Amino acid sequence: MSLEEWELNVQVENPVDLLSLAHHGCDLRGIYQAQDLMDYFGILNGPTCLTLVRHFWVRAQIYDLKASQLEMDEKVLIDLSLEGKTREEMGMEPFRCEEIRSDQISTEMTTGRFQTHFFASFSF
Repeated sequence: MSLEEWELNVQVENPVDLLSLAHHGCDLRGIYQAQDLMDYFGILNGPTCLTLVRHFWVRAQIYDLKASQLEMDEKVLIDLSLEGKTREEMGMEPFRCEEIRSDQISTEMTTGRFQTHFFASFSF
């Protein structure tokens, strides 16, 4: 499936929506202000670069166990002395979990079930 960036509709959400909680009778702002945590919530909720998000998802690929094995097979085709070795012995990162990978500004970014490299780098 081929997507163009302009076809994506990005929905920006706040991980912690204190205004919505206050509207529903649970005003926690005073507690967090007393602990001087409002700047932290500002970082969590703020700004989202929609262009980077669109670039990421248009170029995203699934990296699973099958893709990991294919990557190892390609290395073996290039250098036959690597046959029978583990990923670590080939100088590759071990396969931990399924990931979504995307090349963005010549920097590889990944996100997976237990990994948040992309989300740590860019609010989203």
